[in-house]
Amino acid sequence: MTQRASFKNLFYITLGAFVAAMGIDIFLVPNKIAAGGVSGIATILHYTIHVPVGMTMLVINVFLFILAFLLLGPAFGLKSIYGTVVLSVFVDLFARWFNIIYTHDILLAVIFGDLLTGIGLAMIFLQDASTGGTDIIAMILNKYIGLDIGQGLLLIDFTVTFFAGLFFGWEIGMYSLLAVLVNTNTIDYVVEGIKVSFKVIIISEKWKDIRDYVKNTLQRGVTIIDAEGGYEGEKRKMLWVILRRRRELVRLKEFVREKDGNAFLTVSTVKDVFGKGFKRIK
Repeated sequence: MTQRASFKNLFYITLGAFVAAMGIDIFLVPNKIAAGGVSGIATILHYTIHVPVGMTMLVINVFLFILAFLLLGPAFGLKSIYGTVVLSVFVDLFARWFNIIYTHDILLAVIFGDLLTGIGLAMIFLQDASTGGTDIIAMILNKYIGLDIGQGLLLIDFTVTFFAGLFFGWEIGMYSLLAVLVNTNTIDYVVEGIKVSFKVIIISEKWKDIRDYVKNTLQRGVTIIDAEGGYEGEKRKMLWVILRRRRELVRLKEFVREKDGNAFLTVSTVKDVFGKGFKRIK
């Protein structure tokens, strides 16, 4: 990666963290909306034991990164660590700058708070980075008890919103659950567009490890194609994968990078995908 491209990545990760932190501090936290994930956990702890939201997010994420390194291996890049740290810092800075409630209408807070956080997180995902968080817990649950990653994320977010209802009242809990749904759909819309999936072609000497990762961790199908290099005439295996979400693509690219830095990988978008795990052919 060139220095210019690296600076561009960091700029957009920083900008995304800035926008997401505004949504958290201006709309969600002041109205006690725990919209799932680490920020939701930090919001609950902020009002129950009076700790700063950003610092709590950072502490939880550091613990999760260490846990991921021990249980999953070094699957998270420096950009994701940077995104995690800068988001946490912005959250605590903005808590001082915007220390007023901009709206008492909780529905407005959910909509505008999640639009800002969703757009901000989407900008980070578009740089092939993340902000750590409960994705790590979902991946650990997937590895050790076989729970689907998407179901794991949903279970964690539902648990956070349940505790929000327990501590702040069930009406706030229901609004927090609504916030989870708005946030997820905002990220998907911004990052993926409407009905967009990703076609990934990988040629690597570590194709077996990558195949197993796609099947067992991402829980996606993979087609293995016998290929021959046109330049040297070498026999190779080519993996053909379709992914539904940008998050899956980020994880796959990071895994391939860790396993084989010389792998050949192409990514293209496809508008419609039909078949098992996607849409039914009508």
